[in-house]
Amino acid sequence: MSLSLKESLAVSGMARVLYGFLPGSGNAAWKGHVSFKTVAQSVGVGEFWIGGSKEPAIVQLLERTLEYRRSSFEKLILAIVRAGITYRQKNGEAIKENEIKRLNGFILEIGFKFPSLWDEDFLRSLRGENTARAEDLVEKELNAQKIKIDKQTDKAQKREGLKNTFYALCGLSDRQKAGLELEKVLNGLFENENLSPREPFRVVGEQIDGSFELDNEIYLLEAKWETPKISEAHLLIFRGKIEGKSTITRGVFISLSGYTDDAVTAITKGKQPNFFLLDGYDLTIALEGQVDLTKILKNKIRRLAEEGNVYYQVKEML
Repeated sequence: MSLSLKESLAVSGMARVLYGFLPGSGNAAWKGHVSFKTVAQSVGVGEFWIGGSKEPAIVQLLERTLEYRRSSFEKLILAIVRAGITYRQKNGEAIKENEIKRLNGFILEIGFKFPSLWDEDFLRSLRGENTARAEDLVEKELNAQKIKIDKQTDKAQKREGLKNTFYALCGLSDRQKAGLELEKVLNGLFENENLSPREPFRVVGEQIDGSFELDNEIYLLEAKWETPKISEAHLLIFRGKIEGKSTITRGVFISLSGYTDDAVTAITKGKQPNFFLLDGYDLTIALEGQVDLTKILKNKIRRLAEEGNVYYQVKEML
């Protein structure tokens, strides 16, 4: 298909822009040498490169590609630009943003628009020295990594403080005070995991009530720190609290002393369980940093959903 006069003028303009991107040809014996000829061959339009005077040869390469293999035109232009970037850098004269913008203008005149040449990040990279840009990107990446490490360190330090407080509470003779202080430990642990705990927890004796958010779901929370293992009665009361809220309400019960076998069995009979259980071992593993609390919760939620297992043991994860 013959080109219109408008297209021919645009091709001539493109040839002038691309002229300095690559050499026209070179010695066939030169290993790895890149030129307009080799690029044309690499995209399957090598027969359109006639050689000779460079600018007319570029014009003819572009015209014949448009006329006889129009579907390869974008591939040809991008290959020339890609090879030209490397060639010009080696010669100490990087391709400039305004050259690519002029090229884009002529491409539009022909009726094309190649997204890769309009990419803002690409154009921005041509505004200064590539080395300076690369150094800037490396610096930004290093800063991002430092921020990430600092956050991880801060999280670990907070968890360490919560752990030490918890262990101190284990030997406290005043169990009323221990229950009140446990509120702060649990709240701090959930906050450290970005689980948005409700503040403050309501404390009755050593019972802590509250809620937290995980994966956009709200979970009611109840915790007990009593010497005997938790019996069925406590779990039935908690289930009633959950059922009294809404059909979408879920819950987590924490008993630092664990649960009786009868209690775990009873709450899974007759009704679908709407909460799951954590014990002192789970809490210790989270405070020790062996497994993140979020991971513990997600594993228990999955076992509850898939198996109806309300008391999945964290030691199985380890």
